[in-house]
Amino acid sequence: MTKVEAFNATGTEVQAADTMPHSIEAEQQLLGAILTNNDVYDKIASIIGPQHFYDPVHARIYETAAARIARNNLASPVTLKAFLEDDEGLKELGGPAYLVKLAGAAISSFAVRDYAQMIYDMAIRRELITLGHDIAGKAMRADVKSEPKDQIVEAEQSLYKLSEQGQAESGFQSFLKAVTDAVNVANAAYQRDGGLAGVSTGLMDMDKKLGGLHPSDLLILA
Repeated sequence: MTKVEAFNATGTEVQAADTMPHSIEAEQQLLGAILTNNDVYDKIASIIGPQHFYDPVHARIYETAAARIARNNLASPVTLKAFLEDDEGLKELGGPAYLVKLAGAAISSFAVRDYAQMIYDMAIRRELITLGHDIAGKAMRADVKSEPKDQIVEAEQSLYKLSEQGQAESGFQSFLKAVTDAVNVANAAYQRDGGLAGVSTGLMDMDKKLGGLHPSDLLILA
């Protein structure tokens, strides 16, 4: 199955009010860029994966292309045809000819990271919406086995996992950035009374373990 209604490389996408955030055009144009210039993949591989594509056919195209590129093999409309020509979703879009259309809609390599980030951000928004619906659904149901405080803890853990996913997929830091961050943390600790890099919790033992509280920290105490 596919979620692409029609190929639209340049038009404005119209979404229904209840449609999950996505951009079919961005996915099409990014895939086209990869298929016409495999070097593009190295620029966006740390940002998105197949799971971030809204359309399942696009996800399979990306996954197949990524697998070939990782093996130093060419990923193009011609080379991917052998692996995807039996894909039922691709057949709905016109078969291997759709791969050629993607290549024709390719964006400039200078824009690929912005497009990849857009696709990633929309995927995270979809997950947040799904999580919100799940939280609301559980809160609506009266369940003697699940008290409100337990649901809060579960919601916090789910949000934490989602935030960790974003950090894990943001790629490696450069050595210079890592060193700079370490120096800044050490300097903050030196400047602050008590030698803490962050804001004190008021609990001495916890401060020793955490170094104080830092921006964007999410701490779950159980």
